[in-house]
Amino acid sequence: MIYELPFGKGKKWGGRWNGATNAILGNWEVTLIEKATSGFPVFVIDTNNSSGANLENTNDVSQIRPNQTCNPVLSHPTLSEWFNPACFSQPAPGELGNAGRTPLSGPRFVNTDFSVIKHFVPREGVRVDFRAEFFNLLNHPQFGAPGGNGAGADFNSPTFAVINYTVNNPRLVQFALKVAF
Repeated sequence: MIYELPFGKGKKWGGRWNGATNAILGNWEVTLIEKATSGFPVFVIDTNNSSGANLENTNDVSQIRPNQTCNPVLSHPTLSEWFNPACFSQPAPGELGNAGRTPLSGPRFVNTDFSVIKHFVPREGVRVDFRAEFFNLLNHPQFGAPGGNGAGADFNSPTFAVINYTVNNPRLVQFALKVAF
């Protein structure tokens, strides 16, 4: 969203302001970018491959899928238990697991970026913009997928159903000055 505030010369309010008042209070603009997505798919893997099949990922790790015995989705997930790990089990030797490729979703992602811009027109044909930009304005943490490394939730890992990392920066603020002529 980009919104030019209606204050200053040529605007709804403040059309009769003197030059000094207009220079301070007129020609402001605000922008807002809101991103909200559902959680990314969670790959459930089993690195204790006793199937005899050589199924390797990009890290040269032989892996299969575990067996899924129930619905692992919890009604109130926490960072220490994002899903029910008891719903997965080791497949029998010589067999591949029956779990789907991505039977779960990770945490949702919500981020708000905001900026306020002041346009100065010191003379005709020249414009100076001052910007104050706030990335992750609400300082909302964005958590990664369970499993600890983003490569997949490994059935054999002690962090199988645990979320222990974030995927974005904390709030960042930057200021900028731009001259257009």
